[in-house]
Amino acid sequence: MKQGAAVMLLMLIAWPAHAGPMTLADIVERVLATHPDLTISRLDTSIAGTETQRISGTLDPVITARLGVSDEKIPTLSDFQASQTRFGQVAAGVSKPLASGGTLSAEIDYNRTNLGFNSPFASNLAKFNPAYRNEINLSYRHPLLRGAGRPEYHEALAAAQADIEAAGLQQQVIAQNLSLQALDLHFQLISDDVNIRLAEQTVERARRLLAYQHRREKFGLVEASDRLQAEALLAARQLELEQAKARRAANQTALNRLMLRMPDAPLTIALTPEYRNPPAPDFVTALEKASKNRPELKALNAQLQAAEARLLQVRDIERVQLDIVAELGSRALNDSAGKAFQQGFSLNDRYAALSLEVSEVVGNNAAKASIRNAELTRQRVMAEKTRMQELIKDDLAVAITTINTTRATLARARKREKAERLKFEAEIQRYREGRSDTATIIQFEGDLRIAALQAELQRIILMRAEKQLVWAQGLLLKQLGINFLSASAKQP
Repeated sequence: MKQGAAVMLLMLIAWPAHAGPMTLADIVERVLATHPDLTISRLDTSIAGTETQRISGTLDPVITARLGVSDEKIPTLSDFQASQTRFGQVAAGVSKPLASGGTLSAEIDYNRTNLGFNSPFASNLAKFNPAYRNEINLSYRHPLLRGAGRPEYHEALAAAQADIEAAGLQQQVIAQNLSLQALDLHFQLISDDVNIRLAEQTVERARRLLAYQHRREKFGLVEASDRLQAEALLAARQLELEQAKARRAANQTALNRLMLRMPDAPLTIALTPEYRNPPAPDFVTALEKASKNRPELKALNAQLQAAEARLLQVRDIERVQLDIVAELGSRALNDSAGKAFQQGFSLNDRYAALSLEVSEVVGNNAAKASIRNAELTRQRVMAEKTRMQELIKDDLAVAITTINTTRATLARARKREKAERLKFEAEIQRYREGRSDTATIIQFEGDLRIAALQAELQRIILMRAEKQLVWAQGLLLKQLGINFLSASAKQP
């Protein structure tokens, strides 16, 4: 019992109920708060963020240390040659890459050497035995060509930051696509509700007609065939009603699952307001808005920045390695451990050097391949951006064309519905007066049903196209009053 209660509790947490009819804003907000694609995208953004830390770490100083002893005994050819060497060493160093491209290094090497001789006389001649040595070395390496300005750091960091921006914008791209799915299913359910409502009206008309035929048949005013026609009409309309309900159930399941709800969870769609015939949209204006607001274009711009930064980074690899190296060091030698250590910080005995180092890779095929890869990647992003711009134009063109053509169609459909209703009512009156037949009534009722359905569907198509135009401009969430960041951060 406890396990069953726990399962039920988890289900209630995963699929919370919504009080009352759901508007399009309610549906979209729920989808953005629960859909796993956005969770994955947020993780991708966090993963991309680790790259900047890794690149920043390339400038971290490197510290090395060495502590060791050795004992070496070798054959000798002379009594004045040391036959044994005991050596102890303590060494440490630090190397710090600089953002300017140079590398600063410092090392200290403090060691003790004790020589052993076969001859006591030779041992007495050794002035310092054991001898203590201390060396302190400073060096600075500065690249003049390859690595100048450290592009492997600055350009890589710029590329990583652009990748983070692109990953964050990818969340908006996913939200954009999910909102379109929610929009389509929302209006599909509205269409289904209209179909069901009109189908229920036709079923009621068919029932009234059948009841009327039953009464007339009792008095011998109509033949059995007239009653059978009315029964067939009622059966056909009931079938259409069940088919409309089946379509709504399928679309309701799809929308519930998009919101991560139970498939058969009750779902009522808020009534769509009456169409108010706003001004006709302008393609150029709509395209300007889409260019500024569509997250796909923003994400591709960020990817293009990353590709250009990586291209600059790899182009540096092809250059000749030419470094200038400056070195300065102290040298100390004494038979006293303390004096040797102290004298190491004096420049009385020193080492100084200035040099140029040149290196080049013959053929440089690896660098050429890297450059070619970066160039192709940049070209691919540019081609993808061009493709996306054309797709956005297609979205805008389809929505605007649908709006412009459906306006005239809606006006004609409403006129036809009114005319069909008057025609049907007049024919019913003629039928009651015995001046019409059942077949004509059934035909006129079917004409009225089709006209009413077309008028309602044209209204829904028009409102849906206007929402799709807003979506194509990247403004749907703003129009619905949804803050994507706060909506996507909510937990189901």
